[in-house]
Amino acid sequence: MKNHLVLFVSLFKQLFLRSKESVFWLAIFPIVLFLILTAIFGNMDENVQFRVKILGESKTLEKILSDIEQMDAEFIADYSQETIDTLKKNIEEDKLDTLVVLPEDFDRNYSSALLLRRTLLFRQVPVELHYAPVRQSSALAFDVVKGIFNSMDVVESVKYEVHNLSQEQYDYNNFIYPGVVGMAIMSVFLFGFMNELVYFRRKGTFKKLSTTPTKMVTIYIMAAIVNIISMILSLFVLSLVAYFLGVDVITYLPSILIHTLLSCAVLTMLTLAIMTFSNNPTGLFIFQQVFLQIQMFLGGFYFPLKMLSPFITKLASLLPLTYTVDGMRVVKGLNSFEYNHFTVPLIYLAVSTLIVLMRAKKLGVSE
Repeated sequence: MKNHLVLFVSLFKQLFLRSKESVFWLAIFPIVLFLILTAIFGNMDENVQFRVKILGESKTLEKILSDIEQMDAEFIADYSQETIDTLKKNIEEDKLDTLVVLPEDFDRNYSSALLLRRTLLFRQVPVELHYAPVRQSSALAFDVVKGIFNSMDVVESVKYEVHNLSQEQYDYNNFIYPGVVGMAIMSVFLFGFMNELVYFRRKGTFKKLSTTPTKMVTIYIMAAIVNIISMILSLFVLSLVAYFLGVDVITYLPSILIHTLLSCAVLTMLTLAIMTFSNNPTGLFIFQQVFLQIQMFLGGFYFPLKMLSPFITKLASLLPLTYTVDGMRVVKGLNSFEYNHFTVPLIYLAVSTLIVLMRAKKLGVSE
């Protein structure tokens, strides 16, 4: 045990404390990435152009909406139920933010409501608002349109029939947090653990250690533990920053612990499995970049998979960390897959472990 402790301390000093690159890329970069993404996408109200369709005619609304620079509003006088159904589908497909359906003679009914609002002859003006609260831009557009009706001084006389096309509320800061956690986990194993094993091979460290009583499998485990510790430190600081930016970190915590432990096991064995096939640093670098780009941009890290094409969603369903990130989001109802968040990662773990056991000599861990 004492020898194992000495080996661990030596590896920790060599791989983490003495490596400025490790400290930055594994501990600091995920935090910088989180701050950049929330700064760009977290304030949608400052960047979005609201796409609104109004079915019906109203000179009053036309004048009001024309004064709002962020409002791209189009009035459609002649429409049918088929038109309404099509536009509702456009909202689901992110081609439209909000749909307003006005009653016939809206301006006349509105004027009457103003005159009679304090009498027994008062009648409400039925206005339908359709939007998708799963998308922040749609929810914001809805709030703006609703505020316009409220500002028309007929708050009590306007009836809102809200059609929630999705019951989930999209908060980008809460959505992106698991994505950056997944990115941090992936970076630790792709650019930490794998690169360090390549470095040890190139320097002949493994050959030297193979002449000592220390088993090679112990060295691999110790190196993995060092990287997991650096990942934990990174996630702790990231979570602290995210908490102060309004992310519900406490609710996420149990889910993050479960899925992070599973992903660490998967990526440890996957890394070892890949290295049984290649000792070439160039080849491993290509694998790192391809896997990183595919998993990061197609795996639902930064954008909801349900908003992407069926082909991309299908491709994402074959990637292990897609389920890690999406599984974390289940607790907030921001997930894109409804079930089976453990099946695919466990398949990766089983296959990778089998490969490592069958090709143990390539790693020098056989007896």
